[in-house]
Amino acid sequence: MDILLTHGYFIAEDAHEQKVMKPYPTLGILYISAYLKSVGFDVALFDSTFQDLSAFHEYVQERRPPVVGLYVNLMTKFNALKMISICQAVGAKIVLGGPEPAEYAGEYLARGADVVVVGEGEHTLRELLPHLAKHGASRLEAIQGIIFRTEDGDIIRNPARPYIKPLDALPFPDRESIDMDRYVDTWRTYHGAGSVSLICARGCPYHCKWCSHAVYGNTHRRRSPQNVADELEYLLGRYKPDQVWYADDVFTIHRRWFFEYAGLLKQRGIRIPFECISRADTMDETVADALAEMGCYRL
Repeated sequence: MDILLTHGYFIAEDAHEQKVMKPYPTLGILYISAYLKSVGFDVALFDSTFQDLSAFHEYVQERRPPVVGLYVNLMTKFNALKMISICQAVGAKIVLGGPEPAEYAGEYLARGADVVVVGEGEHTLRELLPHLAKHGASRLEAIQGIIFRTEDGDIIRNPARPYIKPLDALPFPDRESIDMDRYVDTWRTYHGAGSVSLICARGCPYHCKWCSHAVYGNTHRRRSPQNVADELEYLLGRYKPDQVWYADDVFTIHRRWFFEYAGLLKQRGIRIPFECISRADTMDETVADALAEMGCYRL
């Protein structure tokens, strides 16, 4: 194993989430897993959603990963700190990513993290993993897109790594490494309709102050309509969901793309209920009609 990828979302430890019961997998680490596997790395994935901390502790003790890549957001940070301690106990190098660590890198490095990744993780980890295997968490100055602490205690923020283009070059998320059927079945059990998620773009050009831009910045990069339609067609055939969640920040942000995608789904005979997020200034009657025709039931 070259790296273990995981996150700190545990439904069993969140009473509110147990009432809501609308889980989706963390697509970010599934994208990273698929990419790293495609370039030859041995990747393991511990999907914490339906597990608990004791199960994670047992897994790490048994497998003893050399590197752990941990996705952290505001809701999961306290679990992440516990997971860092568990990983430290087996001598793993700990790499943090996601929207939370980049803003508080010093605090996370002080609590046991070795490296904080700023921005997208795919290309950074491809370069970082061989370096950690050869040199450990030292001499990291040449690797773009990371924050680390020197032996003297100085915190170094390396230059940013360019964002990935084109997104179509990335493989689809590595859903086969997790229990996707359990996600779909959980939705179906509690809400009468199994659901899967996908994302059509990365980044958002708007500047809402409550929203984090730590991972994708203020860029906006879209997959091609054909690439997204191919993934949706695969998801419908593989997991048989009753509905879909488009996890984009603003699904209707690019008018030409949106109508091309809607046309592709119509050509392929695909109409499935879905939810998405948008903004009022990207909506008009034509867009609303197209959304309804595609199957959108909640915006």
